[in-house]
Amino acid sequence: MLFAWIGFLKPGDETIPQDVNQQTNDFLQQPFLQIHSAGPLCDENGHRTAMLMIFEANDRAAAEALVENSPYRRAGLYERHHLFEYRDEVG
Repeated sequence: MLFAWIGFLKPGDETIPQDVNQQTNDFLQQPFLQIHSAGPLCDENGHRTAMLMIFEANDRAAAEALVENSPYRRAGLYERHHLFEYRDEVG
């Protein structure tokens, strides 16, 4: 199953601490679930306002386990976040 996870950054948290960036690089290279895409969502001024990740997991429980370990989430950078089942209709 495909999942999309969107985390909305708290206002003023556009600059990510270097240690969190390094932890995120390691996190994205985990070998258990295939991550198709991950990156920032930017507003009309080019400011990072959210993060999006599209990945595969066998079920919702496995998807939730992955996002629980997100370095951005553990660092408290998100104002809110949502996990969706994603159905790719084009591509």
